[in-house]
Amino acid sequence: MRLYRGDSRRLEPIATGSVAVIVTSPPYWIRGRGRESAERYARELAVGFGREWRRVLAADGDLWLIVGDRHDGSEWVGMDGLLTRRLRRTGWRLQSRGFWIQTRSRERWDNRINYLLRFRKADGAPVRPRGATLCWMLPLPRSHPDSVWDAMPEPVVVTLLELSRKRGPVLDPFAGAGTTARVAVAEGRRWIGVERDPRMADVVIRRFHLRRVGQR
Repeated sequence: MRLYRGDSRRLEPIATGSVAVIVTSPPYWIRGRGRESAERYARELAVGFGREWRRVLAADGDLWLIVGDRHDGSEWVGMDGLLTRRLRRTGWRLQSRGFWIQTRSRERWDNRINYLLRFRKADGAPVRPRGATLCWMLPLPRSHPDSVWDAMPEPVVVTLLELSRKRGPVLDPFAGAGTTARVAVAEGRRWIGVERDPRMADVVIRRFHLRRVGQR
């Protein structure tokens, strides 16, 4: 396991084409209202972060994004469509889409519907369509007690890894409290994480007993 504390818009320590699969849940769009604010969020993910993701991912690697949707007071934003359109412009192609629908949600509208979006590079091999639809109805899992973010359900992450390339490391550029790390290690996969928030980076370090070897 390896954790970098820093901004995943810059992944210089990670070699080009070395990552088998990216599984991540970026911070959800919870600030701002209206289409313009949502478009800025999607553009920042696709352009600000997506270029480096595209560089480090193998030609036949997968990018899985777990993102929520919001009602902004006048309409559902449709974040899956905004992200897909932006990522297409930067060299990605949507390969499949699934859902995690939160049961017993604490929210009236926000982020009860979570999209599981699978992308590959536009110049890479496409994924053969499957007959089954990825869909879970699960409550929000209990997060690590020191985490400031909600967690993803581990059964979802297990399935995403099973559907993806088996050889090579798993990257989570928004590591949070380490849900993807926990699943990846349990599946015998090598994990690389990036976390900008020093508090959350410390949670991962303590949780997995990582040894500090310097600062990024």
